[in-house]
Amino acid sequence: MDNFRKMFVAIDFSPASDDALREADLRAKLAGAQLAVCHVVPNELRNNLLFPQNTRDAALQFPLEMKKIGEAAVSRVQEITGRTEAEFVLLLDDGTPDAVILDRAEEWKADLIVVGSHGQTAGAGILLGSVSDSVVRHAHSPVLVVRQARKAVKQVVAATDFSDPSMPALRAGANEATRTQAKLLVVHSLDLAWSPMSYPSMAFGGTPIDSSPEEMSKLSASATEQLEQAMKRLSIQGEAVVTRGSAGVAIINVAEERGADLIVVGTVGRTGLRRALLGSVAETVVKNASCSVLVVRQHAV
Repeated sequence: MDNFRKMFVAIDFSPASDDALREADLRAKLAGAQLAVCHVVPNELRNNLLFPQNTRDAALQFPLEMKKIGEAAVSRVQEITGRTEAEFVLLLDDGTPDAVILDRAEEWKADLIVVGSHGQTAGAGILLGSVSDSVVRHAHSPVLVVRQARKAVKQVVAATDFSDPSMPALRAGANEATRTQAKLLVVHSLDLAWSPMSYPSMAFGGTPIDSSPEEMSKLSASATEQLEQAMKRLSIQGEAVVTRGSAGVAIINVAEERGADLIVVGTVGRTGLRRALLGSVAETVVKNASCSVLVVRQHAV
């Protein structure tokens, strides 16, 4: 069951944002949720301070241009989703795209922000790829970064580092698997790259051990058991998968090997270094995964 009731999607008329719009529309229809579509126009009035005559001309033309862009946005939404103008909220604004998207999403009380992974070229003034990075980092709500979706979702990967704050990603992954009737893979990576001696102590509360094949086998078995226990506590049905290597890359590799259509990750994890690491893991996955990625906040349920 989808817990998201207010879908907010950012568009820039690019093919990638069309994919994001299709995904947001489908989710909203299936969940009976509200849909807001946001388009941000760079404000030329802020770019001509050294040329007053340009500023004057832009000031005269800007309202008319905004009206035309608004009409184009409505037409694009209607063409892609089949909705009438009364069946969605259009939020048209000008300014810095990522800042405006974040502000408008918060004002609208969105519980899911949907963005494309790439946008228009630099000449168009809006780079949704870089914008999506900023939105993922700073949004208070979960963010779905959409890549060209397959017709049916068959595999969902939910990543965890065993911390309490990472549990929302497991819940969200389970919700996504249930919503799409897909198989859920709950993944943990034994990331020993930064300190092979200290990881087992940090992850499992014991004394440091070496990374011999025997010890790694024991560590893998222990991690699998912990995954299964976490899934049982949360009443989640799925497959526990323990892998090794740099967490972000390892998660992507599992997703690609299993043909996953969606990866769900959290943005915070353990305190101190582990918390920073999970942040970098989410960033790695968002930027490099070939499938869509749902980034869940610590407070998300």
